[in-house]
Amino acid sequence: MITLCPTTYELASNMDNFSAFVRQELMKKQAKQYKAKPEMDEKYGAYCSPCDRTILHTDPDMLKGSLPCPKCGKATVYIGVVE
Repeated sequence: MITLCPTTYELASNMDNFSAFVRQELMKKQAKQYKAKPEMDEKYGAYCSPCDRTILHTDPDMLKGSLPCPKCGKATVYIGVVE
């Protein structure tokens, strides 16, 4: 339940879906609050030996499971965090 003053009540009553707006704003705030800053910047790698090329990604799950090399199509090897 939300308590509104007369001014905010007028604003809310002119919106198509005030409840959805409130939910969306709260979810945005929660996402910012719980976003892990240092870990989000880590890069993970998968190596293709035929191309001698390392593919980088911020999500390690995207590189696991013999991801095919974008250049030659052969399976890559997950190497973990790349500094």
